[in-house]
Amino acid sequence: MHNVTQGELLQQAIQRLEAAGVPDARRNAEWMLCEVLGCSRAQLYAYPERPVDTAQQARFAELLSRRLQREPLQYVLGYVEFLGLRLEVGPGVLVPRPETEWLTERVLQEMQPILTPRVLDVGTGSGCIALAIKHHRRDAEVWACDISPEALAIARRNAERLGLDVHWQQADVLDASFPVQMPGPFDLIVSNPPYLSIHEANELPPEVRDYEPPVALYAGEDPLRFYRALARHGHLLLKPDGWLACEVPAHHGTDVIMLFEAASYQTVRLERDLAGNPRLVWARRPSQTTEMAINNRNTWTP
Repeated sequence: MHNVTQGELLQQAIQRLEAAGVPDARRNAEWMLCEVLGCSRAQLYAYPERPVDTAQQARFAELLSRRLQREPLQYVLGYVEFLGLRLEVGPGVLVPRPETEWLTERVLQEMQPILTPRVLDVGTGSGCIALAIKHHRRDAEVWACDISPEALAIARRNAERLGLDVHWQQADVLDASFPVQMPGPFDLIVSNPPYLSIHEANELPPEVRDYEPPVALYAGEDPLRFYRALARHGHLLLKPDGWLACEVPAHHGTDVIMLFEAASYQTVRLERDLAGNPRLVWARRPSQTTEMAINNRNTWTP
């Protein structure tokens, strides 16, 4: 490879990404080139004539090739920024979305009055929610679980690198024995569960459909089955007046509300994210007195 400049490499990459139909081609090219050169975006544009050595060209060509195949940019870079934390991500974990950042911020706001809260993150993936909670609330006792050993390995590495003490557990929330594996009671259970139908796969961008783990995306034929499990387990794992906080797809928000209400949760409400989409459902386990009265009146089957 002959020496080329930063500006030339950038423009060539933008053109190739655009031709391949990669969304936001310029920003993608900037992120990858800044990663290889170890510079900021401002420096990239301030010194377009700066030569790039052959080793850096080869590294950039490798990253660009992966992105041209529509591998998620976060997998290509190997990390994502989440509420001020740099987290390792890669095949085996869902790429954390801005909506999940917003959910975590809302959870932290609601937790403010609780002293030394006990929190459980169900389906933790990269550990983003659990680690952000622990980072911002050092007094919290945080547990996190996932069915995937690959995801838990990444989450543990993130925790070790960040020096955050989170308890990790491999567990399947759909298993009837799930509550036995979790050291409740908790003040809060938070979850961003799988909720896509397998029939929705063709509607997804290739970055999601072809690369992100199906176990973290798809709920099978019943898009509410993970919410049903959370509703069942919440009565056993939450403290009286404890909260469930669940990320939901916009088109199923009302269904999740009805499910939690049918399961005798109280103060069930739906919140919209910064884009105005229904995104977060809150549900409170009744107090012991209220729960006894409900149980005496009827039983429920979510």
